[in-house]
Amino acid sequence: MRKESLCYCEVVADLKMSRTPTNPGRRFLGCRRYEIGEGCGFFRWIDPAIEKEHYKTLLAALIKKSDRCHYQRRQGRSKFRVAAIIIVVVVVLMLAIMLFV
Repeated sequence: MRKESLCYCEVVADLKMSRTPTNPGRRFLGCRRYEIGEGCGFFRWIDPAIEKEHYKTLLAALIKKSDRCHYQRRQGRSKFRVAAIIIVVVVVLMLAIMLFV
């Protein structure tokens, strides 16, 4: 069983992935409370640094494209949900009209 890394707050550290151009795709551990402004500043790289600039550029581009695809997929899902709700409301209204006429 793997031992979880604790930050200085004594909270299990989150495993995250860097999306910066200087360290694209590089995984690190960070304080879970960092994003809400109460973090202890704990930070530790998990992956070694990428030395070749070519690979950094390629990884950064792939991460950016992946993020863009993920965003577009989420947008598509929300549009689908809105359309589904509208269809359900229209069907319910049509049924109600047919039953009471």
